[in-house]
Amino acid sequence: RALIPLEVEELKDLLSTGAPTASQYSTYWGRNSKEQYAKWNESALVMLLGTLFSYCLSFIFGSFVATLLGVVCVSWAILGPEIQAYQRNWELLGGRSLVDPWIVDGEEDKQGLYGALFLGRVSDIAVVEDSTARIEYDIDDFDNYTMENDQLERMTGVPYLLRVRFQDNDGRMLQVHARLSEEYLDLRVGQPAAGILLSTSQSFKSLAALTDFVVPDAQCWIGDYPYLDRPELERLLVEDEVVWETFQAEEEGSISESDATLCSPVEGTERDLYVDKVTVGRRKGRRRLDY
Repeated sequence: RALIPLEVEELKDLLSTGAPTASQYSTYWGRNSKEQYAKWNESALVMLLGTLFSYCLSFIFGSFVATLLGVVCVSWAILGPEIQAYQRNWELLGGRSLVDPWIVDGEEDKQGLYGALFLGRVSDIAVVEDSTARIEYDIDDFDNYTMENDQLERMTGVPYLLRVRFQDNDGRMLQVHARLSEEYLDLRVGQPAAGILLSTSQSFKSLAALTDFVVPDAQCWIGDYPYLDRPELERLLVEDEVVWETFQAEEEGSISESDATLCSPVEGTERDLYVDKVTVGRRKGRRRLDY
């Protein structure tokens, strides 16, 4: 099966939900010069106004409080990315605990979050103007695209989005959106992909959250924020024999027309997922249990 539930310890190794990683920290500063310029301006403004406000505050609350606030404002270029990364990491789990996929005590949806490794392949690629758009553009028409010269962003302030549909050999389909980037231009239908799904349901009939996805053949990670510990996921794909064989099988698998109808091209969202069976396994001597 291409949806492999993970133990809590495995999830903790794969998800970066604690202290921000270097990639999460750098995401705050933007992925192109325009975004970076805006972030630096924001930091400079916070530092300037914060310092002036601290000075005024010193006449009311004294120098200690003013100095403390001033230090925070002056250090905003360092503290800002840290605080926002912590916030994004917390939002992924929403304060809920991770639980092992084979443990259910009481009501299933009140246990916490179950995690599973989704192994599939790219089944469709398109460029859209927003996540609900019905009009799709061929990604081949964007050969010369860069984030710097996004025409839609220049006209409307909102950039183009990449729409990718993933499908596995069991007919499950998942649709995700991410800001279009030049690193996605090498994506092709049929390339294997992997990511982690989180659900309050043990059978993953609905999703609570999902991470970024890796597509090794295109040498890219699809997603606007790096929730995954990327070196750890790469290690799992290579070192776990069951995971690697399943991952390779997705590239070779064929999709029938009946399977492709599970998710409508325009009605699917990044949280639409259809699961029939789930395989439970362990890292060493991974065992399979279908239910």
